[in-house]
Order: sequence, then C-alpha cells, then structure tokens
Amino acid sequence: MTYRITKFDPKKRNEEGHFLDNSEWTAISDIGKSEYRNVDYEEYEQTETAYAESIKLILDEKNISSLKIDSLELHDSFDDFENYKKDGRLKNIDVDFNNEIDILENGTILNLTQIQKMIRLILRETIWMNLLESEFKITFGYDYYMYVECSELKNSTINRIEKTGLFVEPNMGQRTIIVTDENGNEI
Repeated sequence: MTYRITKFDPKKRNEEGHFLDNSEWTAISDIGKSEYRNVDYEEYEQTETAYAESIKLILDEKNISSLKIDSLELHDSFDDFENYKKDGRLKNIDVDFNNEIDILENGTILNLTQIQKMIRLILRETIWMNLLESEFKITFGYDYYMYVECSELKNSTINRIEKTGLFVEPNMGQRTIIVTDENGNEI
C-alpha cells in the first residue's frame, strides 16, 4: 500500500486531488515570505520534525532499524554546505559534509538516527534519495510530499502521526521506483 504523508489537509483538494491553498508553504526557502503567511523557522522546524517522527513511528511498527539509500542525488559541494550553514538552511542540524554527505552512495545502509537526519536534509533540498528495505520504501515528491510504501499501517500508528499535525492518506496510487546498484544500473 502507498501512503501519502503530508502537512496538506486533504479537505483543501479538488476532485482531481490538486491542493488549492496557494498560501501554504512548501519549502524551507518560503520562511518569512508574505505570500506564505510569513511562516517562521519554528513552525517550519516543527513540521519537519513531524515528518521525521512519522517515519520513526512507522519503522518502529514495522520493526525496521535500517534502510538503504537508492537513487541518490548529490549536487552540492562542501562549499555549498558551508553556504547553507551561513544562510540558515542547516540551522539546528549538525552536518559534517566530508564524513556524512560526501561518503554517501547508493546501497549505503543508514540507521534510524541517520535516516531522520537524511529526511531533514531532503526536506531542506540539500540532497535527494529514496530509502528502501525489502518490503518498505520512502520516496519524496516536490513541495513537501512524502510517500511510504509498505504493508498496511496500524490505525494506532496513523493516529499518532496525525496527532503531529500531518495527514496520512492511504491508497494514493502506486509510484514507480527504480532500484539501482552502486553503479547506477537498474536491478
């Protein structure tokens, strides 16, 4: 089953599923912009934390302690990450580019702490990847959309996620995920 987990209230969608509230922020770069109701960093970080926590809740339910990186995209350099630190994009995240980012590759296994940090970095648009286990996948779309493919979630897990302010929408259609080896070849 594919779950769409987002901060976007499904009641604000039209019949085709398009979100209709154009004043809703969708990126860390929207902080302080009047067209997005002047979202501040604290609100942004609270939402980001809810995304990371929702994955922890799901992994706990599924008894999964690690995930593998797939479809990794690293476009940024050490200098880019230093600039992210200066401009506030990495506020409250301690990132060692050489020992945590530059070493990443497809197939790298991440523990829960690393998974939560990578989710934050993905949401902050500094890296991009899918996170996989044999019957479990996390993918990200544009505009703060997160998808989890797994066996059916317990209602108690869904309720705990929704208490963080996020919305869990089941059966959002199968997304195609291409799994590659460390050389970028399809498996």
